[in-house]
Amino acid sequence: MHTRWTALALVTTFLAAGCGSNAESSSDDSDAVIGVIGPKTGPAPQFYEDTKRGIELAAPIIEDRYDLDLDFVYADDAGSPEGASRSVQKLLNEDDVDAIFGPPQSAPALQIADVIARSRRPYFLVSAGNPALVPTGGDTNYAFRTQWSGAVLNDVNSQVVFADVDGEKAVVGVAYSADAFGQATIAQYRELGEQLGVKVVGESMQSGATDFTAGAKRLRDAGVNSMFFNFTSGSDIATVTRDMKVVGFDPARKTTTSNVLANYRELSNPAEWEGLKFVEREDLNSPTFKKILAEYRAAYGEEPQLPTVVYNVYAALDAYGQGLKAGGSDHEAVRDAIESVASVNVEGSIYDKPFGPGDGEFYDDDIDNWHVMGFDDTPEGNIVTEGTVAECIKLGC
Repeated sequence: MHTRWTALALVTTFLAAGCGSNAESSSDDSDAVIGVIGPKTGPAPQFYEDTKRGIELAAPIIEDRYDLDLDFVYADDAGSPEGASRSVQKLLNEDDVDAIFGPPQSAPALQIADVIARSRRPYFLVSAGNPALVPTGGDTNYAFRTQWSGAVLNDVNSQVVFADVDGEKAVVGVAYSADAFGQATIAQYRELGEQLGVKVVGESMQSGATDFTAGAKRLRDAGVNSMFFNFTSGSDIATVTRDMKVVGFDPARKTTTSNVLANYRELSNPAEWEGLKFVEREDLNSPTFKKILAEYRAAYGEEPQLPTVVYNVYAALDAYGQGLKAGGSDHEAVRDAIESVASVNVEGSIYDKPFGPGDGEFYDDDIDNWHVMGFDDTPEGNIVTEGTVAECIKLGC
């Protein structure tokens, strides 16, 4: 684990070449066919959409950079483990893909990880954060993640959440999704609470629920002064922060993840996001991120719902492009080359030696490289970078 956003014309060229958007076909003379699994239908289509759009933007760059011809075949897992199983069998057995990207959600990804490992195909995770996904394939891992893992994110974010509040020990509240993603988080936070002597109060909510008033009251009455929201959808976070306002619960610290960017601001108002921070490995106001955002707007006329997913696709395609250029049709040689890449280039941002033997994780938990961001008080809620996590802890979050 180590440190680490092309214009509409490029997208048009890409589409004309039949690379990314033609999900049902592939070229016989391509260098590789990549299978992409995600929830085109189901509760979280934003993950599928921004993975696909990230590919449409990044693939022409990678093809040009490494003189490659890539094809993509897309499969809808509907956000379920069963859908992922059907998808991966079709991609491997009927489409004979050379690599798999996705699924973006952890439960479907876990369902098929062993199948992909046995197929000895490189497996790229640009969204799923469950730590058990990497490595797969025994001593020789075939899984590579350009997203943070949930464990690394929690290690970083917890240093903010558990910090003293106004000189007093924190009372930590965790509002979390009632799924594997949320369960893993609350377990890790409770363990940390025991180690640090900090009270941790958890309240779960089903994804898509429309009411959190009872949970908000219990968190308020427990004296919580440091909140963490752990959901895959910004709409769920909007439900929680709205009902916190309804019951008069406004803790001194409120933190979440960059998943808040998916629909949150459209479903809430400045009074609800006041003081809300999110922790992310990349600075969304960096020159590279701004460049990718501009390219996305030019191509699609709107902001991405999950900008970090788009960014992670760029990183994954660069790493795979290098591996494919070195290993050709030999999947094991491609895997070895990916593991050994000297650097990954995301639109000018260079990440030296991101992987290594047995290490398929792109990011580590160095808090000097993670950033704290929030929203300004405009109706649009523009993203403001407040500094690194290390600076936040030192100066007081």
